[in-house]
Amino acid sequence: MSPPPAPPPPPRRFRPSRSASTVHPRPPVPSGTFEPIGKSQYCHFLKDTKVSMPGEPFQPLHMFFYGSLMDPEVLQAILDLPELPTTRSATMSGFNIKMWGIYPALIPSHSGSVTGTVWMVTSETHFDRLAAYETTAYRCDECEAVLEGGEVLKNCRAFCWAGEPDSKELEDGSFDLERYQKYFKPSVTRRRSPVPIATV
Repeated sequence: MSPPPAPPPPPRRFRPSRSASTVHPRPPVPSGTFEPIGKSQYCHFLKDTKVSMPGEPFQPLHMFFYGSLMDPEVLQAILDLPELPTTRSATMSGFNIKMWGIYPALIPSHSGSVTGTVWMVTSETHFDRLAAYETTAYRCDECEAVLEGGEVLKNCRAFCWAGEPDSKELEDGSFDLERYQKYFKPSVTRRRSPVPIATV
């Protein structure tokens, strides 16, 4: 008589490779961030934004990016560029970063320094799309950016926080580009449609 068959092995229990506490939760989106504005309000916003722009007609200028637009694919999607833009790493002094929900905001600071990227804006249409993407929460300010090799870009521009530096809407913190790319970038790049602009 043959021996009885061996009992089946106990089911294997799944063990995560890391504890759940190390998995960062999805960051919240600030309320009201994506609320649309009327055409007349947007036209007024663009006119105010361009008051400090150098010269008429529009002249090419370097823009300093310190948030989601540091990612070339996001910049390509917002501007509907046919090719991936080439940006350069840079540092800007005289500013610091606070957080508006998941978005960074440049705040004046005598001892501050912010790292980011620069890109040459050669089209007024592209500038208008950048302004629309940034929303009226930001204004375009003049700055100086220093490239990795030491070259100083004068008359550079950056979208800075338009409110008070000590606004209760802002919190201390820093922008995590990798976190943005993981949770929010796909919602921007998969559309590949430019932010609608108004003719001023």
